[in-house]
Amino acid sequence: MNVPSSRFAKILLCVLCMAFFTRETPAQAIPYARNFAVPRAQVDQALKDLQAYSGQKLPLLDGFVAAADKPLDRYERGFYQFSIELLPGDSGGTIVRLSAKITAWYADRDVSKSGYQVLPSNGRLELDFLDRLEEKLTGKPVASTSPTVNSPQVPQPKLDLSSARTAAMAAPLPQAAQQPDEVALLRNQRVAGEKRVQQLTVELQNLQELQHTQAHPRNLIVVKKSRTPIYAKNAEGAHVLFEAAANDEFEFLDEEGEWIHITISGDSRGFVHKNAVELPEGIADKLHSAAAAPDEKFPGFRIEREETGDFPGDWAPLKGKKVEIFTVQLVSQNPKETGPAARLNYCLALFEKGLREGSTANPAPEGVVVIFDSADGGIAAATSPNIQKLTSGSLKGEAFWQQSYLDPPDAFAPAPK
Repeated sequence: MNVPSSRFAKILLCVLCMAFFTRETPAQAIPYARNFAVPRAQVDQALKDLQAYSGQKLPLLDGFVAAADKPLDRYERGFYQFSIELLPGDSGGTIVRLSAKITAWYADRDVSKSGYQVLPSNGRLELDFLDRLEEKLTGKPVASTSPTVNSPQVPQPKLDLSSARTAAMAAPLPQAAQQPDEVALLRNQRVAGEKRVQQLTVELQNLQELQHTQAHPRNLIVVKKSRTPIYAKNAEGAHVLFEAAANDEFEFLDEEGEWIHITISGDSRGFVHKNAVELPEGIADKLHSAAAAPDEKFPGFRIEREETGDFPGDWAPLKGKKVEIFTVQLVSQNPKETGPAARLNYCLALFEKGLREGSTANPAPEGVVVIFDSADGGIAAATSPNIQKLTSGSLKGEAFWQQSYLDPPDAFAPAPK
């Protein structure tokens, strides 16, 4: 076949340019690219439909990662995200260049060496996605150009030469008579490319050092099951923000009864049932110790359980209404610490606590109940308006107790001398 000299010169320069990048550019420095004969807006919409701009979980790393310096079975929670660039193509078309960034948690036997790491892609994610994008834009199936699953070799320079369309990746070259200018231009591009590669290499080294030195956050709770609701408030009837997937992680903020207050993203907050998540070992121990230890001001008592439910009695002001219920155990036999006076003072503290915590619920509880779980126990209750008046000072203590529920009264009144 006869090839015109000008065309031969163009092909030769393209081959030399590709050979330079193949030999001297580090892996993953050049993204995979493909030219599509459609406008940029149509390509951008197709990328959005395929969720190309959002990261995705990677169920396994084997077959997607090039040679790594550590065993792949020590990595978990794989995740990848595309870096995408749209460039003008021939005849109003669009060139899509993309590269996949793969990250995973490396679980080292030495906990201090564990941390998230960036792993090199072997190109399968990029080429698979370009095939899917082409199928969506053309409506025709495309033969896969992905590397085989069992070939995790070091990535080659990311120029997709799977079809003749990649010829559009190179800018139109002048005639052969102008080749000295072309060589000078390529030389300048080479120098600029080397500087950029050096800059990216330094940034990558800094990132790797940061990842190796960082410790895995110790305040992350893990969701046990898929479709776990995340609520806007710590109440069963509150608005559901979204449903979390199994193994999703959120930052722990605080424990509020049977609820865990979490950070969702940025300034966004939410609540999840305590029994729906796994707590980090340190936080679980801390909460267990806090629940088991007596209150510093009231060493004779301990809160065993806190819940919202119907009032457990026939007292008219709260009969059939939702209330905040504290179940309390006695942890001391000292009458000074568990006698009637101590019980009344402890009930006042729990009334204020229940009113404060219930203010974020929708609807808010209409009262607070304290149940003493003991042989000589009793029940104390008060309505939320009366507790509010007591805390503001508009209702005095004696009048407050006269308007409250105490059963039996003897459990809260000193025995006659």
